[in-house]
Amino acid sequence: MGYYLAVFSSVHQVNQIKSLLNRCGEYIGMIRAPQCISTGGCGFALRFEESKLLPVKQAARELGIAVNGIYQEESQENGSNTYTRIE
Repeated sequence: MGYYLAVFSSVHQVNQIKSLLNRCGEYIGMIRAPQCISTGGCGFALRFEESKLLPVKQAARELGIAVNGIYQEESQENGSNTYTRIE
């Protein structure tokens, strides 16, 4: 199972999207964004399964919030994670 991270400009935006999705029955986690993907933005991101990618994008669009980036999280053998920008 793969995870994705969505980065936004402010923690307020992250909370707005998370709240909307949770009200709709979609659980989306909020985490501290890894420094390598949070440059110039807030220090938090939404972390979710691949199947939640479309609902996250739809919620952002519905709220008029720009997504600064969406990254695929990949676990490495040494226990660290790498992040590949997909949008």
